[in-house]
Amino acid sequence: MTCGEIARLAPLYITGELDPRQAAEFDAHLRTCPACMRELQRQSRLDSFLRELVLTEESNAARVDRRVRDLIAAEAEGQPLPQLQPRSRRWAAAAIGIAAAAVLLVGVGYRTLTGRQVARVYAAAARDHGIEVVDHQPRPWLTDPAQIAALAERQGIAASALTALASGGYHLNRGKLCFLDHRIFLHLVFSDDAREFSVYLRRRDAAALPAPVREIANGKPVCTSDVDNEHVASVETGQLTALVVTDQSSDAALNFARFASAVL
Repeated sequence: MTCGEIARLAPLYITGELDPRQAAEFDAHLRTCPACMRELQRQSRLDSFLRELVLTEESNAARVDRRVRDLIAAEAEGQPLPQLQPRSRRWAAAAIGIAAAAVLLVGVGYRTLTGRQVARVYAAAARDHGIEVVDHQPRPWLTDPAQIAALAERQGIAASALTALASGGYHLNRGKLCFLDHRIFLHLVFSDDAREFSVYLRRRDAAALPAPVREIANGKPVCTSDVDNEHVASVETGQLTALVVTDQSSDAALNFARFASAVL
C-alpha cells in the first residue's frame, strides 16, 4: 500500500470501515512509514485542537465539528501525499479552516469548563459522546458483532473484552474508531434497554489517566469526572484503559465502570 493510498483510505481506517485485508495492509504500512503515522496523528491533533479551543453552545459546536471533519476527509480523498510534509498545502488548508471556525465561534461567544480542571481526554470523550450518541450526528458505525470484534483485535483489544462488557444487562449496539486527545480509541455504544453508554477502549499507556480517584473497585482505581451534562468514569486494568460516558447520571457511569472493573 502506497502513501497516496494511505491518505485516501485514512478516513475509512479511522472509522473502522476498511475490510480486514485493507486494514491489515494499512497497519503494515504504518509500521514501516513514520511519515504516514505522523500524518494520521496530525489529524487527531487538528480535531483535539478545535475541541479544546472552544466548547460552544451544543448546536454550534456540532455544526463546526462536522464541517472540520468533512474538510479533512474531503482534502484526503484521492490526493497523493508524496512526502507528508507539515507545510503541505492540503493540511495547511485544513488548519486554516479550523482557525476560521475558531474565529467565528469567538465572535458569537464561547464558554469554558468551570469549577475545576478537567483532563483533556475526559473532556474529549464527553464531547464525542454528546455529538455522536446524544445528538445522533451521522457517523459510519459498525453494527455487526463480528466486524466490531475484528476491529478491536486490530487495535490490540481482545474480542473477549467486548463479550465480557456485553453481559450483565448491557448490550453492544455499535462501534467504530475515534480520536480522543491525540490517541485512537475503540468507541463502543452499549445500552441497558433504557439508556445508551459510550465505552472508549484502548491498550493501556504507561501513564495512568489523570483524574480524581473515586474508589477502588475489584482492586482497580475508578476515576470520575463531570463535563457539562456528560458524566465520565474510567477504570484501567493491566492491559486496557476504559472510559464510560453517559448523559444520564454520574451513578450510571460509575456503576458501569464498576462492572467493567470486575469483568475486564
